[in-house]
Amino acid sequence: MAFNIYHDPANVTIGQTPIAGVESIVVSVRRQEFCAHGDGEMHESVARFTAGRTSGTITLVDPAGAAALAGRTGTLSFTWKDTKAQADKTVTIAGASIGGYDATVARNAASGVTLPFIAESAPVVADSQ
Repeated sequence: MAFNIYHDPANVTIGQTPIAGVESIVVSVRRQEFCAHGDGEMHESVARFTAGRTSGTITLVDPAGAAALAGRTGTLSFTWKDTKAQADKTVTIAGASIGGYDATVARNAASGVTLPFIAESAPVVADSQ
């Protein structure tokens, strides 16, 4: 499993739709195990990883805005400052699809929303222009 947590991303969009108030984005790339064994074998004679799956969550502060984003599809894109390189990076994930959302409104009207997403490709990170 590989994952990245991007704090304070900017210019977040899915397709052509901007996403405001984003606090963080978590991206996870996993490969599922495929294992098999024959009769009488004590260990698996086949042990492989299948194709990768990209998924993650977008955390933001606007429950009403999150409701409008549920079901959106397209390329997920955002910029993020790489603290090691001290340069802005652009992250793009093609074929992203946002599922529903989990919203919390807490004491003093503080709110938080998590939007889960899945995608058809791995993230691509490039220097911002």
